[in-house]
Amino acid sequence: MALGYMRRHRRWLYVFLWLVIAAFIILYIPAFQGAQAGSPGETLASVDGLPITVGEFQNSYLRQRQLYERLYQGRMDPQMLKRIGLEEQVLSGLVAERLVTLEARRLGISVDDEAVAREIASSPDYQRDGRFIGTAEIRRLLEMRGLSVEEFEASVRGELLRRKLEALVAGGVSVSEAEAEQEFRRRNETIQAEYVLVDAARFKSEVKASDAEIESRFEARKDDYRIPERRVVDYLLIDAEKLRPQATVTEAEIAADYAQRREEWRQGERVCGGHVLIKVKQGEADAEGHADAEAKHLAEAVLAELRGGADFATVARRASEDKGSALNGGDLGCFGRGDMVPEFENAAFALDPGQLSELVRTPYGYHLLKIHSRREEEVSPLAQVRERIQEGLVAQKVRSLAEQKAELVGSRLARGASLADAATAAGLDVERSAPLARGELVAPLTSSRLVARVFELAQGAVAREPFALPQGFGFVALVEIQAPRLPQLAEVKEKVRDDVENEQALERARGLAVDLRARAEKAGLDKAAQALGLLRKETPNPTARAQTLGDLGSSAALDEVAFSLPEKALSDPIRVASGFAVLRVTEKKAYVRAEFDGQKDAIVAALRQERRRQLFEAFLEEARKRASIERRLEAFRRVVG
Repeated sequence: MALGYMRRHRRWLYVFLWLVIAAFIILYIPAFQGAQAGSPGETLASVDGLPITVGEFQNSYLRQRQLYERLYQGRMDPQMLKRIGLEEQVLSGLVAERLVTLEARRLGISVDDEAVAREIASSPDYQRDGRFIGTAEIRRLLEMRGLSVEEFEASVRGELLRRKLEALVAGGVSVSEAEAEQEFRRRNETIQAEYVLVDAARFKSEVKASDAEIESRFEARKDDYRIPERRVVDYLLIDAEKLRPQATVTEAEIAADYAQRREEWRQGERVCGGHVLIKVKQGEADAEGHADAEAKHLAEAVLAELRGGADFATVARRASEDKGSALNGGDLGCFGRGDMVPEFENAAFALDPGQLSELVRTPYGYHLLKIHSRREEEVSPLAQVRERIQEGLVAQKVRSLAEQKAELVGSRLARGASLADAATAAGLDVERSAPLARGELVAPLTSSRLVARVFELAQGAVAREPFALPQGFGFVALVEIQAPRLPQLAEVKEKVRDDVENEQALERARGLAVDLRARAEKAGLDKAAQALGLLRKETPNPTARAQTLGDLGSSAALDEVAFSLPEKALSDPIRVASGFAVLRVTEKKAYVRAEFDGQKDAIVAALRQERRRQLFEAFLEEARKRASIERRLEAFRRVVG
């Protein structure tokens, strides 16, 4: 054991015990406070026989939930956590840990006690000014919370195992100087441009492909229309929405849920009122707003008018440049701390009801605020939140019913029943899908995992695991494999027709763009555009590589042309997503070699780290496909509620 190793090396013991305490406080105390459902040692899921326990899931879930709650400043309620799929995120992370263990075994990677002890001793995160609080206090804390040294060692060992596996899989990743330079350019080079887009869609109604053109294209490029391998499945769909009528909620259940989660309905102090906004331009090219001095002058005039007794709502409707609130006399409703930018919030909460503010400057411009009421911190009454509670309880019951059905079907399939027999036992029907191509999501089978699994099955085989779908759960059995083949024209005629007509429309757009450029050489881009019934536009802000360039979109080809153009020079017609464009760079921040040399090492390191991460994630995804992952739905349902 690593502990024995460390006894032989006493100088590391103090650091180790500090690490145990820190890990205990960070990882375990929340779990003891929050675990409510399921025995901690109960198996929730397994990956090729390696169990994931209820206790592990609860610890991980609580840490992730606390992270979201900090991120959203306490505004993340349980229903929001359900919507973002926090349970699935957590379970997926634990599955990844098991995959690391399995792949490390397969590749002969291990971590010994000496490595664990060395990691503990060298970690700077757990140094506390070199002072030790005493072994007696540590023992007391560990005994009180039931934390064992073995549990902590296992967590350290797991992290080291992941690092060693990642180093083996992705350690050879390299980044060349040219790639680092390309990344530097992407981050630092910017342009501003004026441009005219010739959208091919304007010509689509003017072109019509003949049968001869369609047939000619099909014969010349028949392989472009090859029909890939397709598979047909029988599927059983557990539609949660159809179970909703069975999910009744009583008033007693609503009251009990309200009482149990009363603190979740607590609202902080709020103020209610409105504002007048005079906008300040964010950049010279902005169409809205004023220069700062002009905006301030206009706002001061409005302030003087209001101080003279003018009606706030009337003035806001006329003068405010916040169009949304101006329609309502400047009214913003009620808002709490954290809902507005700090400058606005500080001013609003400093006002008494009926009081008019001085000018308030925010990133948006100059505001005049008037608060008409305040609401002290309170717990929302049951009547106010009843519908939300009821909907949440109904959703829980619907999910529980769907999971019960899925567990029944899964258990029948595990015992060798056919999909049809399992469906009958659950009171459901089996349906047949349309042919599915690899990676193609067709309703209701809109799960990439499900479709990938279909292409792993042998003909006649049943996937015994349930697949999460937007509607609930699905089970599939493969009934037919259709080999890839070249189609008959009749099968793809409409697609060929669309391709021909799109090409014809693009060709007309290109011709107009050529004419536009020729005119722009003589008269300028704006006048040339006007003469052809087109619109000249400008990028509002400096645009970097790989960013969207106005409404031209983003592509490597567009970047190549735009960033290689000298300032003030016109481009030739450029193919963009919707047609062709002609642009002129009006301002350019160019590549500076000396700046790149100063940042090169950091860029190389960041790119290497990101590529290693991506390669390792792809490696684990392949491992996931090979593994047998089983989830105990009944246990999962009890744990997540």
